[in-house]
Amino acid sequence: MITRPTTDALIGDCCRELTDAILPALTDETLRLRLVMTETVLRNAAVRAAHEIAWMLQETSALMAYAEQVAARHASEPLRAAMAAAEAGPQEGLHLAEVTDRYERAGRAFDKALAAAQAAGAADLIARARELLRDRIATEKQVMATYADMEELIRLGAYRAGSSAEVDQAIRLHRPLEEFLAQGKEEATSLGQGYQRLEQILGRAETEN
Repeated sequence: MITRPTTDALIGDCCRELTDAILPALTDETLRLRLVMTETVLRNAAVRAAHEIAWMLQETSALMAYAEQVAARHASEPLRAAMAAAEAGPQEGLHLAEVTDRYERAGRAFDKALAAAQAAGAADLIARARELLRDRIATEKQVMATYADMEELIRLGAYRAGSSAEVDQAIRLHRPLEEFLAQGKEEATSLGQGYQRLEQILGRAETEN
């Protein structure tokens, strides 16, 4: 039987080659540090490569299911339009660009559904949105984890901007996300406001890419 290695397996092989064969041969400490940094970024990329499409497909289904649930009880014109746009595009492709497009369209439908649920004061639907929002925050936690993996190198100035798009994004998002997560005890923020602020932070990062 003919088999093909998965992307994450190929990246894993490259990582082992770097650490087992190349790293021991390096004597320059700066080069050794840069190699370790590169290997860490590659391992993060391997995890993303193994799961990224599945994560987006799962969340797309959850976001659209929520939009349908809200529309059945509190339909609004913006929600209907967003759902129609989400359903009008291609639905079957598994290429990353196609999956990302569906994910973004589902996200816009979710935005309108949440606004409709809040306008109607539907506590159960708002609570459900809160659960979905926790799932979305997992993405931000992954960004923070990427920063943590590289934090010592960044602090020492050993990381060179442009070496990894993922780490560059983590650096840009680190302070805004820290501030977002560090709400004071006396501050009060609604779910909708929190969601909008999170979208602003991530949207600005995407624009800067």
